[in-house]
Amino acid sequence: MRVKKAEQVCEELARTVGAAPDSCVIAWTGDDAPKIVFATGHTDAVLQQRAGDLVGQPAGALFSGGERAARDLAALCANVPAAEQRPMMRGGAPFPAQLLLRGVAGGAVALVRDLTAGQQQANAALRAEDLARFASLVAHEVRNPLSAVKIALQTLERHGTLAPNDLKRTSIALREVLNIELLLNEVLEFARPPSLSLIPGDPRSPVQEAVAGVEAEWSNRGVRIALHLPERMAPGTLDPVRVRTAVKILCRQAALATEEVGGGTVEVAVQEADSGWGLSVVDAGRTLTAEQREKAFVPFTPHRARGSGLGLAVVARIAREHGGSARFEERPAGGNAIYVTFAA
Repeated sequence: MRVKKAEQVCEELARTVGAAPDSCVIAWTGDDAPKIVFATGHTDAVLQQRAGDLVGQPAGALFSGGERAARDLAALCANVPAAEQRPMMRGGAPFPAQLLLRGVAGGAVALVRDLTAGQQQANAALRAEDLARFASLVAHEVRNPLSAVKIALQTLERHGTLAPNDLKRTSIALREVLNIELLLNEVLEFARPPSLSLIPGDPRSPVQEAVAGVEAEWSNRGVRIALHLPERMAPGTLDPVRVRTAVKILCRQAALATEEVGGGTVEVAVQEADSGWGLSVVDAGRTLTAEQREKAFVPFTPHRARGSGLGLAVVARIAREHGGSARFEERPAGGNAIYVTFAA
């Protein structure tokens, strides 16, 4: 085999793929005992050996079919380039690889691409999709009977004929049902694929609808929600369903924080911004630490003793989908303030 020609082809292929971390190039002879004559690229990552250490080794050690596979591949590309997807060997274990083959006098050159990373990403995507589907199924199956329980408890609470101890137990049960409902809604929203249905509209409308819905839930729990809206706002482009979802999550979490300290008022305000509009939600609850505020928008990092840690992650995602952001603001007087922006 003309080694110089093999080296030239190897270097040419290496330049083609650049610094791709999942690729390397090798050349080997096509005789009865094929040997590796040249190697370059990320051989450490792909084959777990340095390029220089590969030279002189039996080429069959790289293929699950041994020497015969190395000879067959050399014969396959002797006249025309070829592409193969087959297992290769590293550290004595097979891994999926794609080979782009070119024949050279007396042997072959192959661009080897490790398919493991791509396969892992595909598997992770499938697992995430399955998890989202499962979470959605469970949430829907639980939420329907839970709604019936909530309505029954609310009816008992409003009836006014229960003994004081029974009324207290009913209120506790209703509070737990609302907490579970909040958790299910957060899981459903987090599992939902990111998608927007943008339409022109007044941002105040979905905010008002969301606040009204949450306020009805908390009116008997010592929490009031005060909404402050400008008299006029320029219409924007938004997904009203997703905006309502974000506002409901913010108001419910603020209401929970306020209830934990004995009740009070949650302040919700909408204002126009330079490139869109903003929404602030202020609660009178226990002030979060700087570390808790920093991690609050990261999934599965709850900032309360109970909770999924998904609510604010969903809010941040909805804001990003609208070209905005979500952040905590300093509250020297205590409590917590979250400010969310939406592009027009």
